[in-house]
Amino acid sequence: MKLLHAFTAVLIGLGGAAGAADRLETDGVFLPGQAIGADGVLETTIDASGDEVLSVHTMIRPASTNIVMMRDRDGYWVNWDGDMNSLIPSSARNDDGVLTFKIFRKPPQGVNAMTVTVAYQTPEGLKFGWFEAAVAREGSN
Repeated sequence: MKLLHAFTAVLIGLGGAAGAADRLETDGVFLPGQAIGADGVLETTIDASGDEVLSVHTMIRPASTNIVMMRDRDGYWVNWDGDMNSLIPSSARNDDGVLTFKIFRKPPQGVNAMTVTVAYQTPEGLKFGWFEAAVAREGSN
């Protein structure tokens, strides 16, 4: 249930991109926000070294909505009901314990700001973190 609550938390600020030092926890962690550039690509890198990663998961909640979508392995977005048992596996590149989640090549149509949650299942439980992402406005740094 904590994972679903992460989507409803009021989070502010857009900082730098998440780096390899960012680690996920079973209680969840707030990750640095990201601006989505003109190319529309959004990805984040997580340090999972030392963890046995059984599956990975990616979810988004568009701003101003209660709809939560999860990404499947093929990059398609489907609605998620918040039930942990219905999470479907996504994909992430694993380079010696560093997971690179390619969230999308361009945001889903009509979505300009969102909360992104990345997670991975371990024998100890689901580790997850979330961050705010928004399309960068022209002329902003």
